[in-house]
Amino acid sequence: MKSYQGTKSIHMVGQAWQIKIMLKQWQKQWGPEVTIAELLIQSNVDKYEK
Repeated sequence: MKSYQGTKSIHMVGQAWQIKIMLKQWQKQWGPEVTIAELLIQSNVDKYEK
């Protein structure tokens, strides 16, 4: 599975079961209430802090 992250989007290319597993992993890591938009914002903040 491939995943690409832009500044305002995430693109996942793969089979449905692979994408479903990836989303469940994110949910375990960040919690069920976090949206993908919030993950993008946090990712951009982390990138510029380094």
